[in-house]
Amino acid sequence: MGAVGRCDIGRVRIQNEDCIYISENPDTEFEYYIVADGMGGHNAGEIASSSAIKYFNEYLSRQEIKEEADILDTFVEALSYSNMEIYKMSQNDSSMNGMGTTFTAAAVIGNKLYGLHVGDSRIYVYDKNGLKQLTKDHSFVMEMVRMGKLTIDEARVHPKRNMITRAVGIEETIPADTVICTLEDDSIVLVCSDGLSTMITDGEIEKILKKKTDIGKKADLLVELANKNGGYDNISVILADRRVDN
Repeated sequence: MGAVGRCDIGRVRIQNEDCIYISENPDTEFEYYIVADGMGGHNAGEIASSSAIKYFNEYLSRQEIKEEADILDTFVEALSYSNMEIYKMSQNDSSMNGMGTTFTAAAVIGNKLYGLHVGDSRIYVYDKNGLKQLTKDHSFVMEMVRMGKLTIDEARVHPKRNMITRAVGIEETIPADTVICTLEDDSIVLVCSDGLSTMITDGEIEKILKKKTDIGKKADLLVELANKNGGYDNISVILADRRVDN
């Protein structure tokens, strides 16, 4: 399964607080992809996102996942470990107080996707049936949408659209959502930060993923369109195509 990643600063921010990870030669028998979108003063957001991935991978490297069914449990444990390490960093250094990060990970084994997420970074799957968002944003505006108090279009321009309701590193423990999906043979997996999903619509994402070109070009087109539409935030994109072998 081929995968590409892009992590762009955007057109407004002076610092890139996003961090991405694509497992190239993992010790485990599966591939996985991570997007983390940090927050915090000074460079704390950048530290939070990169540290979240670092500690997550550190925990995984010490585990032996023998059964496919153990993946999500191990992911949850790894994220709990990562969360505590970042929380301790923020408590021990006043310049890092309040730092945190979204965290979205997708693992693929055969035709199964196993997802884990906290915050508003997303996992999508595109196939012959169209584009489907697998994750539910932990954000103020999307909770309002789910309660019927805002439309999707209203949420996109709401002044609190960047307010998340869960983040890694803010508290000693963090609840994470998980998802399992069966992939079609033609599936493309997209993991992205809100710098993409708030700048372009799902319809625009689907239109680009539908193009008959390689996933590297598709990733470039997604970032280009997000920047063209404003680029108000850092933009992270990982695309993994089941039709491409590494």
